[in-house]
Amino acid sequence: MKQRTIQDLEELAKPFIDIGLYNSDATFFSDLIRDTAEHRLNRYEKTIKKLERKYGMSFDDFSKKLELGATIEEEDDWMEWEAAINMLGAWRTTTGALSLPVPTSV
Repeated sequence: MKQRTIQDLEELAKPFIDIGLYNSDATFFSDLIRDTAEHRLNRYEKTIKKLERKYGMSFDDFSKKLELGATIEEEDDWMEWEAAINMLGAWRTTTGALSLPVPTSV
């Protein structure tokens, strides 16, 4: 199965190498991973900022506020906010492990 996956990945890169956009599988996949990571980081950062603006406070402060009671919308936003924070952290860890640049705006 591992060999089949490697072959599939090589086939994915081949058209881009053939037309000269990349000189190797490694450069193609490095670029693809970097683009994916940047997209994900930006997406989660935007979600966090949107919710900070909406509620005028940090996630920690919002969490404390919800302990006193919350609407369904606030609970939904809390779950979205928490997921964005967790995913942002996971993608930052991944980009660090891969030595990719990490945006630091959040």
